[in-house]
Amino acid sequence: MTTRVLGTERVEHQPQGNARVLGIELRRSTALAAGALALVLGLVSVLYLLVGMEPAFGQWTTFTGLLRDALEFLCPVALGAGAWQGRREGRPEVAELITTTARPAWRRALPVAGALAITLTVAYLLVFAFGAVQVAGNTSYQDLGWLPLLLVGELALLAAVWLGLGIGTVLPSVYTTPILIVVSLALLRVLAFAVTGTTSLLGPGLHLRSQLLTFTPEVTLGQACWFTGLAVGGLVLVMATGRRRYLALLAIGVGLAVALPLFPATRNAAYAIDAGAAEPVCTTDAPRVCVTKAHAEALDDVTGPARDALRRLAPLASAPASVAESTLSPDDNGAKPQPSGVVTFDLYSADLNEKSQPTVSADQLETRMLEGAGTTWCTVLPPEEQRNREAMERLDREFSARELSASMLLGKPAVTFDAETAPLWPVLHALPAAEQQRRLSALRQALLSCQGDPLAILTQGR
Repeated sequence: MTTRVLGTERVEHQPQGNARVLGIELRRSTALAAGALALVLGLVSVLYLLVGMEPAFGQWTTFTGLLRDALEFLCPVALGAGAWQGRREGRPEVAELITTTARPAWRRALPVAGALAITLTVAYLLVFAFGAVQVAGNTSYQDLGWLPLLLVGELALLAAVWLGLGIGTVLPSVYTTPILIVVSLALLRVLAFAVTGTTSLLGPGLHLRSQLLTFTPEVTLGQACWFTGLAVGGLVLVMATGRRRYLALLAIGVGLAVALPLFPATRNAAYAIDAGAAEPVCTTDAPRVCVTKAHAEALDDVTGPARDALRRLAPLASAPASVAESTLSPDDNGAKPQPSGVVTFDLYSADLNEKSQPTVSADQLETRMLEGAGTTWCTVLPPEEQRNREAMERLDREFSARELSASMLLGKPAVTFDAETAPLWPVLHALPAAEQQRRLSALRQALLSCQGDPLAILTQGR
């Protein structure tokens, strides 16, 4: 591009000029500080979420999910960083200066938005790389199903910083940044923990409750549309002037209108079993013991306790012949008939966001397999709004029956009983072996069909 300045001819190379402007913005804007802060907070957030989990970096999708959960802290910071930078663009004296220049608004805004995007993207990817190095050494299951989740998380971070940049430009007040950070942090926590409907999926967190779970493709696509709408809306606020800024609302509205039909009615329905991760890997000899492909390295550790459990269950009616790791979502358990030929078990705890030490020892594994005489739960913890006295009593009674049955099969207390269950153990332990076997068989039949009162069957023999 050739221009004349004071009668002389000067050649300006636009690509080099743009790169130079971007470099200037990287140095003088809040971009580097925002990226450094995001990197530190990202590492701290991920390490905090990993406390109590073993192995800490077990699966690609699990770690990506934790990184997405960390965005519930990072996005408010990105929003605030963008708003702080937007104050410079929106101050009256700066606005008057730049509106008198010949460069269009979008060309003035792009270097600032680009600088913020670059530093935050680098920070986000560095946090991922920190975990990726360790995940690669901890799992034999390799796939790319986590990649869309990672990319949508990056899109959420860009949406936050660009939206903050736009709001800061329109409202260049010193109070804008702290208000945005506090409000967005509170809003994301509400979306994550206090809302269960469609709107809960508007936040960046995944909150995966099993190492075999992922988000459905429709939900991932919907979130991508929603965050794209937010990002475009933020850029419109920065680049446009006057009434054209109302187009930002249109962009956000379109993103929301496209996303909502792709979301299910509840958050639970947004999860799906990862078919590749859930593929069984089994022993070549009998009795057959299987784990999921995601946990293939645990097969040797599981085989011994599983076969011990099968040996103890063999005298019961409808005794199982094999053991397999459960591939059910935590929400799929409930009052459903179960197959009698296989014992299913959970290798890890149901909620990866709880600090509950998800790995278990060989003795704990065998106890898990023996609970309920080799059956899975018929009663699950109901949603908070449905936790009436009857529902909680039914859950408590099955819980006691499962603990007592495992103890009877082991011939010793499998756990530390609570005050209500403890008096029942010596009575059951004193029963003749044949009567214990009869009651355990009856309990197994009842739980396989999810009918009857399991504790009454065990303690009263009926």
